[in-house]
Amino acid sequence: MKIAPFALLFILISAPFAQAGKEHAAELQPYNQFLVGGGSSIKGFGGTDNEVVTADLIWRHARIFGKKETGWLRGNHEFWIETSVSPIFYDTGGEDHHDFGIVGMNFLLAWVFPQTAIGEPYFLIGGGPQFIFADIPGVGSDVCGNYQTGIGTRFLVKEKHRINLEIRYHHISNLGMEEPNVPLNSVKIFAGFNLPF
Repeated sequence: MKIAPFALLFILISAPFAQAGKEHAAELQPYNQFLVGGGSSIKGFGGTDNEVVTADLIWRHARIFGKKETGWLRGNHEFWIETSVSPIFYDTGGEDHHDFGIVGMNFLLAWVFPQTAIGEPYFLIGGGPQFIFADIPGVGSDVCGNYQTGIGTRFLVKEKHRINLEIRYHHISNLGMEEPNVPLNSVKIFAGFNLPF
């Protein structure tokens, strides 16, 4: 089963974070963010044969479930739930740019490293379900899944107000449930900010 390696990876990554979460529990407050960005699938990369350009709007709810002050796990260990809307601006078929595009949900693990001179760098990994309204040749199904990984930095503007910049590799496919199953492998760039609630 193709999703099994990702489930195993999720368990292996989250286990040490769960132990770390027992420390500093009182100061680990959830927060919300809004991100805007976009990206393009890369024709010829990983079996992708369509260039699909999207804009992306994301609402993120973040929960900090661990914080380590020392050792190799130093930093915040966070769980992010995202909902995304991705209108399509362009595709190589030229037929779908007026369609609504793609909506989805992501479940991500993030490791936010301690403050540096350029902000708080972080690493993210995860995935979730996607629903594709557009008829993208080769995708084979409206119901798909995605996995993604990325890096970013968040900058402290003032207390509890942060601006994020991040870049992600993003893979969409129908998980082999339908044929054809041509993936969309994309690179996406985002900017975001904390919401006051």
